[in-house]
Amino acid sequence: MSKRIINIGFIVLSIILGIFLLRGDFLYFIQWWLTIFIVGLAFLPLTNLLFHKFNDRGYLFSKTIGMAITGYIMWLLSSLKILKFSPTACMFSLALGLVLNIGIVAFKMKKAKGSNFLREKITLPKGLGDVFFKEEIMFFLILLILVYIRGFKPEAYGTEKFMDYGFMTSMARTDYMPPEDFWFSGTKLNYYYLGQFFATFFSKLSFVPVTHGYNLMLMMIGTFTFMLSYSIVYNLVDKFIKGKEIKGGNKFIRESSGVLGGLAVAFAGNMQYTIYRWLVPAVEKIQAKAEVSSYWFPDATRFIGYFPETNDKTIHEFPSYSFILGDLHAHVINLLFTLTVLGILLGWLYSRESKKENDKSILAEIFQPAHILIGFFLGIFQATNFWDFPIYFIVAGAIILFSNAIVYKFKGKAVAITLLQGTFILVLSLVFILPFTINFDPMSTRILLVHYSTANWQLWILWGLPVAIVIMFLLSMISDFVKGQREEVSIFSFMEYLHPSSLYIITIGLCAIGLVLIPELVYVKDIYSGDYKRANTMFKLTYQAFVMFGISLGYIFPRIFTYRRRRLRALVATIGLVLFITTLGYPIKGTKSWFGNIFDRQAYKGMDATAFMEEEMPEDYLATMWLNENIEGNPLVLEANGDSYTDYQRVSVITGLPTILGWHTHEWLWKSDKAAVDSRAEDVMTIYTSEDLQEVERLIEKYNISYIYVGQLEQEKYEGVNNELLKSLGEMVYPSKELQDMGLRTYIIQVGNDS
Repeated sequence: MSKRIINIGFIVLSIILGIFLLRGDFLYFIQWWLTIFIVGLAFLPLTNLLFHKFNDRGYLFSKTIGMAITGYIMWLLSSLKILKFSPTACMFSLALGLVLNIGIVAFKMKKAKGSNFLREKITLPKGLGDVFFKEEIMFFLILLILVYIRGFKPEAYGTEKFMDYGFMTSMARTDYMPPEDFWFSGTKLNYYYLGQFFATFFSKLSFVPVTHGYNLMLMMIGTFTFMLSYSIVYNLVDKFIKGKEIKGGNKFIRESSGVLGGLAVAFAGNMQYTIYRWLVPAVEKIQAKAEVSSYWFPDATRFIGYFPETNDKTIHEFPSYSFILGDLHAHVINLLFTLTVLGILLGWLYSRESKKENDKSILAEIFQPAHILIGFFLGIFQATNFWDFPIYFIVAGAIILFSNAIVYKFKGKAVAITLLQGTFILVLSLVFILPFTINFDPMSTRILLVHYSTANWQLWILWGLPVAIVIMFLLSMISDFVKGQREEVSIFSFMEYLHPSSLYIITIGLCAIGLVLIPELVYVKDIYSGDYKRANTMFKLTYQAFVMFGISLGYIFPRIFTYRRRRLRALVATIGLVLFITTLGYPIKGTKSWFGNIFDRQAYKGMDATAFMEEEMPEDYLATMWLNENIEGNPLVLEANGDSYTDYQRVSVITGLPTILGWHTHEWLWKSDKAAVDSRAEDVMTIYTSEDLQEVERLIEKYNISYIYVGQLEQEKYEGVNNELLKSLGEMVYPSKELQDMGLRTYIIQVGNDS
């Protein structure tokens, strides 16, 4: 049977499986996947330029780079008021990206005649099509399975999902960036919204409604987190073992290493799960305790300060938890791009393997495609998840410095070149994101010394395994170097001795250790105080540490087991690998706890993030449906404001229409002005409860209110809602006579300029 027939069979079976699992949602799924596929194809020339040393030429990264660049073009054109944010404009942005890549191909073909270096970047090796097909099928099936699982709990409801989904519905109604703050009408959204913009952009580009785009985007991030990590580790191992005799076969080692790295980053838990899910209950059973501890999957992210209870409550989340919980939040969306930066850095490092000191001019060293892309992504980070900007600027700086040190024989020129490259990248990042920063008021903040630090035993439970493996690998590399070194031993000769793959892993591994240690020394002060002072700092730093540790483990374990095995190293690695494998039970436990029985297809709910409203808030479901079907533009709809993480703001979230005030604490954080937030809360209450018609009309005019929404939450929050006065302000446009006869109490009054 020919390979082509087998491949066609795989495609047909995958489509059949998709229809079987997703049912009516499969059409939206295939639109989404096909859009990703097309974007990736369009950007293959650019990624081939950046990843020409990769076994797969950066095939998977072409998708995320393409998403980032086309989305950025749309955002920039909208920010400059050149194009409205529409599906047609999104397609135009993709077309511009395609033109860019056609230009790259034309330029390379013109120059390739006299350049073996460029010819190498154009010529595709035999069998590359099979590699592309394999990775595409893996991507399709993983995305399909994750989307299916998400269909058991698709609601954008609970934790911060309301906020994340509201960003998308609000931007879907917005013509130009930055969007209006839909929870603080009349002002610009002063938050890192660009991640949700990319989700909305991709929904428009694929012609998928945001009701389904929310969940498809979330699960696509989960898929990319696995696949990009797989690609990075696969190429790390592939590059190292090339030309070496490896026990077990090179192909198996590469594939298993890639899968291990993908699992470590995307789906593994931490050792808190292993100990408190298995070890502690086992000990309690042996002790014949009357009540054995049960395990709730969020415990792995709320350990320090909670077990035992202390005055230092922290957060240490990781990707697997994020994908189960389902918040489409800044740190989650940015996984697409942080992993892309790690991939670009690795591709750049490999491109310098044979470089000599005088190969390029200083300008050529600075103005490199990789540096431009790194600057581009670091710019994006400032508007998606700002914490990742300094983190990856430092990671990039470390890798670039170490590579330059080797190329320039540890002369002062290496530092000078690195400073110039770093300055170039930094300036580029600031220029790329300038339309965002000129409309943004920073929310923070000062760096302070910590008042509390983590108990050593808790640090070891959370981070002991990856830290020990990274340090063990570093020491083993030093040991091998010292034993084989005949000349003077120095840190410079050690760096020169290291294979680029090992240099990369040691660099990101040490950076990850640093990210774990920083919250034990300092924290960034924000509005969170008391027991939660350093929670956000630990959260954002250790999240990226987990990612870099996962990539490190994916490379180190196979490296120790297959090349220059030593008994002690093999023993340590074996123990470490067994412990790591136990953490892979975390997503199984979390999925069962959160989604229920995913093998019960009758419990599958679909991909609509808003369908929960019909059951949870039936009257609000009908009223918000009416608003979505009948209201165009962005008129202000007044609703009761409430505390964060509550059901309040359900109208603005589901419709994307602005209101006077949203979640109190969130707006306090975004505006850094508690008095203004409190003042708006008083005005909202006045409108609903006052008997002073003139005062109510003054506030309606002040905020340019078009509709007043009165539902169950408004009636509950403001005892004594002045229904008669409110109904006298304009026309009751909802509910219809038929719905009134059914006993619906929710109503909407059209007032102001539209009445």
